[in-house]
Formats: sequence, C-alpha cells, structure tokens
Amino acid sequence: MADREPQSLSPEAASGAEQVKTRTFRFVGSFSHSLDNKGRLVIPQSFRDKLGETFCLAPSFDFQSIAVYPTAMWEKRNESYEKLGHLNPALNRYLEHFYALSYDGQSCDGQGRILLPANIRQKILGEERDVDITGANDHIRIVASAAGADAWKSFRDELPDLLNMIAGLEKQEP
Repeated sequence: MADREPQSLSPEAASGAEQVKTRTFRFVGSFSHSLDNKGRLVIPQSFRDKLGETFCLAPSFDFQSIAVYPTAMWEKRNESYEKLGHLNPALNRYLEHFYALSYDGQSCDGQGRILLPANIRQKILGEERDVDITGANDHIRIVASAAGADAWKSFRDELPDLLNMIAGLEKQEP
C-alpha cells in the first residue's frame, strides 16, 4: 500500500470544518435526573462527550441554576469578566460570590456522575434532589425540577411577547 499525502481542504470544506469546530460545545436537549445521597448526578452521555475530561461547575449568570462549562468555555467566560475591569465595586462583589461557588478541574467518575459540591448544591438547589439537566448552548444547566417547571410556565406566559419581539428583530436584519 502506497503512502498517501495528506490532502488540504478546499476553502468551502475548511469553512465547514470550522463550523463543526465551533459547534463542539453546543449543548441541546433536556433530561430529568435525581441526585443521589452523596450529591452525585449522572450526566447524560451526549453531554459528557462534549464536556471533555475536565470541566467547571459554577453558578449560572443569575445564580438560579448550576452551570457546567467545558474548560475552554470557562476560560472564555473568565476572560470576558476580566475585560470588564476590577474597579467597579458591584462587579467585584458579584465576582467574589461567583468564584466562591465555582469549581474547576471537575470530572465524571466511571459511572458518568459528577459530584455537586455541597456549597453550590445547597445555595442553588436547596434540598431539591430532582433536577433538570438542560443544554444551554455553550454549557449545561442544572436546575431544581420545581424551579424548571416554574420557568417553563413563565416562558409560556411570555411567549406571545417574545415572538413579537423576535419578529421585530427579523424585520431589522439587512
């Protein structure tokens, strides 16, 4: 068998390959699971594959859920916070609490479970054991099932206004 030289990609194929690369972290879907007595949670296989070997746990932007970030997305998030500057006392206070509840270098055990540290688990989920694990584009979102049901109801109530707003945005596109 003759050795083959690697072929370069056409510009169109390279663009397609770049699109695939940028979608590596696109998390979609929704699953319901329960925490075990030790605070461990099974992460669905499709999410584990995208998370990689190590990842980060942190509060969501609004502290209403737990976010699980692939390490590369975690670094991007931190870079965006650093660009905001550290002279703003409100930002500093926010970041102090954000980082106090953040845990990098996390990994799944052999059974695909992650341990949610007690501090973030208690502050975000309270005593809830039933959770929804949802894709949130560049991260995974873990929320107490009851809070997820409330958020869904609120979304349904706001849907007509949201659709009108989206229609207005579409009209503005060039």
